[in-house]
Amino acid sequence: MGDRLSVALVTFGCQMNRSRSEHILHLFLQDGFSEAQEEEADVLVFNTCAVREHAVARAVGVITHLYHAALRRRGQPPCVVLCGCMSELLREELLVRLPCVRVLTGTHNIEELPSLVREACATGERKVVFSPPSPHFTERGYRRKGKVSAYLPIAFGCDNFCSYCVVPYTTGPQRSKPHDVILEELDEVVREGFREVILLGQNVNSYGKDLGNPRAFESLLEDIERRFGGEKIWVRFITSHPRDMRREIVEIVRGSRVLCPYFHLPLQAGSDRILALMNRGYTQKEYLRIASFIRERIPEAVIGTDIIVGFPTESEDDFAETLRVVQEVQFEIAYTYVYSPRPRTKAAQLNDDVPQEVKKERLQALNDRLREAYLRRLCVHEGRVTEVLLLEEDGELVARTRENLRVFLEGGGNLRAGSFLEVRLARNPQGKCVGIPVLCQDGGES
Repeated sequence: MGDRLSVALVTFGCQMNRSRSEHILHLFLQDGFSEAQEEEADVLVFNTCAVREHAVARAVGVITHLYHAALRRRGQPPCVVLCGCMSELLREELLVRLPCVRVLTGTHNIEELPSLVREACATGERKVVFSPPSPHFTERGYRRKGKVSAYLPIAFGCDNFCSYCVVPYTTGPQRSKPHDVILEELDEVVREGFREVILLGQNVNSYGKDLGNPRAFESLLEDIERRFGGEKIWVRFITSHPRDMRREIVEIVRGSRVLCPYFHLPLQAGSDRILALMNRGYTQKEYLRIASFIRERIPEAVIGTDIIVGFPTESEDDFAETLRVVQEVQFEIAYTYVYSPRPRTKAAQLNDDVPQEVKKERLQALNDRLREAYLRRLCVHEGRVTEVLLLEEDGELVARTRENLRVFLEGGGNLRAGSFLEVRLARNPQGKCVGIPVLCQDGGES
């Protein structure tokens, strides 16, 4: 390895992980490392996820493949670094399962990564460092490669202990970033010319509870509107826990010029019995009440969700309740999963008694029903003239409305990420939402 080490980052999992990877890369570059492609880097950093067993299996496969690809390309082994939730949850297992790993840390040591890597490279020793969570969340210095969309974490950790979820065990209790620090970071993002900011937290609408202020999230949103309402920027927030999704939050978004009416509201299951087993803290009726309120107050709002099928003891009647909620709410965006037990969670103590074939059948039936509901819901959006923002996602140029509805452009001409475009929404024969650019009377794009 040369004097100046090069680093490549590979990220698995949620938006919070993607955001933290941006911060990790920033730390390495500040420390004098250069950025490189995976197969050429001296240091391979994997920021991992452990929410589902599939995510763990996939990560192990990718890590092994990239390690050997880099070894063949470079002629010497790269320094492999594992951090994040998978490391936090499975540290002893990973030391055996992945002998190529030279640095292993969890979710609370990312500031130390550059120095740990330098020590490992200098001494050849394996570095295994895990620390308890810090009592405060004040991470700053997130830097983004693009200049369009920026993540801004406002809290880290979770206090909910849903019975299927490892997040409280891998991230620790919720710690909210100070209100003033968030506004300062938003100031920086606006000055740098970003078009969209995504406020992140495991449960954003419980922001500030750990600081003794149950209304802290509303206060933050109100201050964002007051301070940035005259700027050309969209501000979204994810994820919202249905139990903490208060009507006042919806009203603040409804009257805002910058806050986007997209509400990611994970249902997880429609059956009250299963919701209780999941320790979700709400009933189907309560979920439908807040979803109905959103639809009533902001008719064009988009509601997204997460749903798990095959939770222990889930019957056909329980599953039918989930389908009923899907039909009633008509989610525009949904992420669906087959249940798999996770270590340390309460649900792992239950008998995973729903056969795998039944889980797969229910997942297919759920996705079919979601598709039908989405097509019905598109009728609300069809014909509406609205603005879209062009974003680059996985190397592809896509358009999204303020409500986070994905739009396929027709006849858009020369377009680039970061541009706003006025379009008329329609539905094509394949059932996709398309945007037809609105032209001025002289024939130019408005």
